[in-house]
Amino acid sequence: MKFAKKDEDDRLELALKASNEGVWDWDLLAGEIFYSNRVLGFLGYGQVDAPNIFTKLDEHVHPDHLAAFQRKLERLLHRNGRLLAIEPQIKTKGGEWKWFRVRATPVRDEEGRLIRLVGSMIDISKRKNTETALAEEQQRIRLLFENIPVNIYFKDGESRFVRANKATAQRLGAKSVTDLIGKTDHDFFEAKHANLARASEEKIMQTGEAILETLEHEIWDDGKDTWVLVSKYPWRGAYGEIKGTFGITEDMTELVKAQEKLAAVTAQLSDMNQDIEEERHLLRLVIDNIPMYVYFKDLESNFVLANQGMSRLFELKDPQEIVGKHDRDFFGEQYAAVASADEKIIMESGEPVLGRLEKIPWESGRVTWSLTSKFPWFDKEGHITGTFGVSGDVSKLVQTRNELEKVAEVLARKNQAIQEELKLAREVQQAAIPETLPKFRTDDVVASFYHRYEPASDLAGDFFEVIPLGNDRAGFLVCDVMGHGVRAALIVSMLRGLMEKELKYAENPGQFLTNLNRGLSHLFERISLTMFATAIYGVVDLHSREIRISLAGHPAPLVKLGAEIKELPVAAEDKGPALGLIQESQYREQKIILNQDVEALLCFTDGILEVENAENEEFGVSRIQEVLTKATDLRLGMDRVLEAGRAHAREKKFADDICLLGLEIRSAKVEA
Repeated sequence: MKFAKKDEDDRLELALKASNEGVWDWDLLAGEIFYSNRVLGFLGYGQVDAPNIFTKLDEHVHPDHLAAFQRKLERLLHRNGRLLAIEPQIKTKGGEWKWFRVRATPVRDEEGRLIRLVGSMIDISKRKNTETALAEEQQRIRLLFENIPVNIYFKDGESRFVRANKATAQRLGAKSVTDLIGKTDHDFFEAKHANLARASEEKIMQTGEAILETLEHEIWDDGKDTWVLVSKYPWRGAYGEIKGTFGITEDMTELVKAQEKLAAVTAQLSDMNQDIEEERHLLRLVIDNIPMYVYFKDLESNFVLANQGMSRLFELKDPQEIVGKHDRDFFGEQYAAVASADEKIIMESGEPVLGRLEKIPWESGRVTWSLTSKFPWFDKEGHITGTFGVSGDVSKLVQTRNELEKVAEVLARKNQAIQEELKLAREVQQAAIPETLPKFRTDDVVASFYHRYEPASDLAGDFFEVIPLGNDRAGFLVCDVMGHGVRAALIVSMLRGLMEKELKYAENPGQFLTNLNRGLSHLFERISLTMFATAIYGVVDLHSREIRISLAGHPAPLVKLGAEIKELPVAAEDKGPALGLIQESQYREQKIILNQDVEALLCFTDGILEVENAENEEFGVSRIQEVLTKATDLRLGMDRVLEAGRAHAREKKFADDICLLGLEIRSAKVEA
């Protein structure tokens, strides 16, 4: 291909504007394209044979990304677009698909006609492949954590549960794992046992030393007693600081009671039957060496992952030696056929097989027995990719406690290796959001609250509250903690706790926010954390027909007066700083006098304001006003704001938490 000759200074200036990476320059008038050596290296071409991939996208761009690439390039070429930004897979000269980040900016002549596209390109395949591998690894760990038939839990510095698996919640009688969060052993056990547990956890946090395989006697609130085999460890953060404890427990009640009964019988008959004592001794040895095996298999029932226990079971040095093999490589053909048939049924039905007692014939001729649970293995998109199982060798009566240590070691390593989001998720869970909100009224006026809430992740930093203050008064709060995810959810939990303490000031918006700020700043100082939260708190008083509002670094609400939607004007001195930044801040309040017309007030977090489209344009307040003006009522308007915001978004979905809280005030006659 012939390449256009351009002034080097001009080319360098344009290339620097586009990117500091590999650059390209497409002269639309001459029909020629220039690639820098780095881009040619990425694609595997030389200057002479390099094609113009932008004129033949269907030959060079992966089918999964072709439509998006064509649409964005079309917008740039024919619709006065300002920027091309996309991350597609592009075929190299050697036929390999690689991921690239492609950027371009248009160059127009004095009459505004598009004459050139100048851009950059960089190979991001390594990052994309790493993200995929990390997601699969996290999925495996989550499946194992949620389905392993032992109790695993994490507690903070005050011995409050911050994360647990389903088995733990079920054993403690909680409706779900969420109901368990924030509680302590005192909520389930008799005080003496709960105090001993707390003391042991304090010692672990002070010394940094684990307590391994301790048999504990539990006394519950309802008087029942159980026995568990407990191992507890210090829970360390990403920088080695101790954040609390985590533990693994196994219910040994039946074994202990059987042992006690056996001991009593042995004491009575020891002089007549020495064999019973020997059986008790053998049972004790088995309990002290419980094995446990964990494995994943693909759609053909071949091993793709196995733990150390499996390698010991097969007398191999490394679990990697198991990968790619089948049950028939270790067991008899009869067992391998039965196991494969079971796994096929699990993959077809999506239903697990729990607690099955299996007879296992080995190729050597020996026979063992295993108590096995097998589960369907779903990928992150919900597709069946195989099966995974957890089994224990019950030919020696019970599972081995050594395997529990292996699981603890795996979880501890992953605790420091995976993303910060997963680490912090063990500290906090988001409080439930109410589905309906109360109404408040007088003889002639009704105040109704409505909300729309869409978190960007399972743990959000946006939240709201409506606080009843009487039949004709209510407080309302909308808060946006910096960022989103588990760190923000932890601050939400702090704020909810502080709100409970400050409810006596809920009638006074300025004082209420002042006290919340003081408490949150103090907590941040204690834990050496730099965070903040914006908030708006108001009190609607139907008797005095006024709304009093105080702001802490939060967007001003929109107010409907008749047919007009206006942004509440707020003077600079009346808009205080975000909560948690300046401990001694004092927050002011301002009044809105209610008139005789139908009125409404809409509070929102910045998630809806900052939604960006493909041209990096924010949704903004003006678009919200435009949508609300066309709506017949507030609830419909709030729905349409979400629809319009989502349609505006670059990927047609929200990247940040979205929280809307609306207040509509109507005549009691209209409401009736």
